[in-house]
Amino acid sequence: MGLVGAYMRVSEDELAGVLLDSNQVEELLDDEERQTDIDKAWHGLYFLLTGETDLDAIDRHSLGKAVFGGDVIDEETGMAYLTSAEVYDLAERLHFIELSALEARYDAATMNEQELYPFENGWGPEKNCICSNSSTS
Repeated sequence: MGLVGAYMRVSEDELAGVLLDSNQVEELLDDEERQTDIDKAWHGLYFLLTGETDLDAIDRHSLGKAVFGGDVIDEETGMAYLTSAEVYDLAERLHFIELSALEARYDAATMNEQELYPFENGWGPEKNCICSNSSTS
């Protein structure tokens, strides 16, 4: 299975309920229509936004919150959240990032060398894909 990234928009009232009782999150997770899944691309996305490969540096990069969220709800699952104000602030900053800057940072060789997850499949020369090792020669 592995580590995957998924996101869900919740109302401020729903978030307040989850923060009071983290078991309420299970009910929200049943609504798959509200979820966005980036599967295993989370580490590559983090690298493109921050230039960092080391996940120990997560707290140093505010743009990394676009991938990992902010405060943690559940340590076991790694589930985290951002408040609506934090989402707004982050969206404003992300708005100014040029696609060409992200494309320029994409470096499959570095991503594979640094074992960005999912490193066992390898990042390929095509931007926007994870390719098998047989096609990355």
